[in-house]
This record gives sequence, structure tokens and C-alpha cells, in this order.
Amino acid sequence: MAERSDHTGRIADRERDRKELREWIEEWRYWLGGAVILSAVWGVRCFQKGEPTFYWPLLPLGVWAAVLVALAVWPRGEEAGGS
Repeated sequence: MAERSDHTGRIADRERDRKELREWIEEWRYWLGGAVILSAVWGVRCFQKGEPTFYWPLLPLGVWAAVLVALAVWPRGEEAGGS
């Protein structure tokens, strides 16, 4: 009986890991969308000025990317699964 519950627990862990991976990848898609929008704003502004300026989207995108990477490498406790 203990073997069956251990197998069920491993399946649940794998499902949770897959769900978290999907959510993490979705966050990177949001990041990419934000990068496109911010870069477009920067590009329009450079076009208006007639010269390239400091690529200011690097700052918010860098912080956002650092948070996403930290979420990937931060150790996860057992209570995080909600089970």
C-alpha cells in the first residue's frame, strides 16, 4: 500500500512540476511581449529625435528577467505545492 501512495505522490510531483514549468514559460512570453512594446516606444522616440538614445528598456526588462530567473533557481519548499 505504501508503494502505491509513493507512486501517486511522484506522479503528483511531476504534474506540479509540469504546471510550474508551463507557468514559467508563460511569464517569459509576457516578458517578450513587454520587450516588444518597450522597444517600440524606444524606437519611436529615437526616430522622433533623429538619433539612437540610451536603450532605457534594458533597465525594467533586466529586473523582470532577473526575477524570472530567480523564480527558476530559488529552492522550493514542500509546502509550496499546497498538498
